[in-house]
Amino acid sequence: MALRTKIKHIDSLANGVLRFRRRFPKDVTEALGQGFMQVHIANRTGLAFHREYQAIMTEFDRIVRETRAAKGGPDMRSPIERWHEALLKAEGLVNETHGLEDDPEFARRMLAHGLSKRTDTDPMLVKALLEPEAAPPEVTLKDAANTYAKDKGLTNKRDDMVRFERTLRRLEAALGPLDKVALKSLKREHGRKFMTTLLETKKADGSPLALGSCKRDAIIVAALVTHGLIEFDMAADVANPFAALPWPKEETRAVEKKLPLPDDLIKRVEGRLAEGRTKELPLLWRLLKGTGMRLGEAAGLTSDDLRLDEDTPHVLVRPNEVRGLKTKSSTRSVPLSGDALRAAQEAVSIVQQGQPIFARYARKRGADAASAALMKAVRSETTDKRLTVHGLRHRVSDKLRDEGAPTEVRHGFLGHASQAIAESTYGSPKARLEEFQRWAVKADL
Repeated sequence: MALRTKIKHIDSLANGVLRFRRRFPKDVTEALGQGFMQVHIANRTGLAFHREYQAIMTEFDRIVRETRAAKGGPDMRSPIERWHEALLKAEGLVNETHGLEDDPEFARRMLAHGLSKRTDTDPMLVKALLEPEAAPPEVTLKDAANTYAKDKGLTNKRDDMVRFERTLRRLEAALGPLDKVALKSLKREHGRKFMTTLLETKKADGSPLALGSCKRDAIIVAALVTHGLIEFDMAADVANPFAALPWPKEETRAVEKKLPLPDDLIKRVEGRLAEGRTKELPLLWRLLKGTGMRLGEAAGLTSDDLRLDEDTPHVLVRPNEVRGLKTKSSTRSVPLSGDALRAAQEAVSIVQQGQPIFARYARKRGADAASAALMKAVRSETTDKRLTVHGLRHRVSDKLRDEGAPTEVRHGFLGHASQAIAESTYGSPKARLEEFQRWAVKADL
């Protein structure tokens, strides 16, 4: 028997061919003159299907983005980018002018005169024609942000770009339009103003941003400014005002602290999930409960990642074609015992070799969808906001610690950055896995 899931925007035609069909937003429909993107999918199963599906989703997003930009959306270029493009366009216009090759200056003046009479002409193009040697606009925070996004490959990663643009909106709320803030004019007051704005920012529910979220935004801004200062040859003259900001000490209120999930709550949630219509969520919950994996790590597993026939059954947590990992140190082997082992055996028995274990969530933002589904079950059993799905990971850490497991075992088990200690302490991967297994059994995971 194979797991059957409904993938968004996919249907099966009478001849068995799979079809992607997704409606365009209303404004895009009006611009394109068509209401849907419709594509036949060549691959029907496995990772090949999921790769093709993600490629089509990415193409859909590109069409929407570029159509909206062509309709006169906001100009995302910085002044210096506009100036360089205007210079190139001006040179092209002059080169295309016939009959005035011997007097390019006159050609420039004639072109500028004609373009200045048009209401849709970019004034910067007129200036590029008349004053091609003029000093370029000052490098701004917008230039630094655009250069950073391009050089780091964020523009090709939709989710990363969404998070980056959210940080830029918060920076703009603090300092004003980024194309008006010269990079060389940055002072410490800019950094402190950004810090204050972040600490005063409210989420949709009216609660303040967590201090950790504020610090992450500041780290991103500090990184893009450092990158900009280096790329625009200003590193020797301008200090980065967003580095080492004097953040307040974190005083986590009891209501905000995330707690390990208690056993009675885990059993109630597990029972609720077992009564649901999908077999994926109960299996995912049981794996999380017994391994302490991050939700994204577990949601992206394939059957090849479950090594059940080896001397020590385990999950091989590694980057695969479904998803990457949070950090390099996240790559590890996690032993399977007790109910987690039984859940893994059930999972591999109902999927084909090499396929995602949780096909419904083997996609971009799939872990978010899985989290929402699991949290719905948790909230049905408790309204305590300190108790979340991530509490399963805390629970594994606590159970190992309560049984006396050394720090290096806990860090290695959970894939923390400091698990290098475990590597130096226990040597080979096999020795580490066997040691982790002994502690897992002792902690009754």
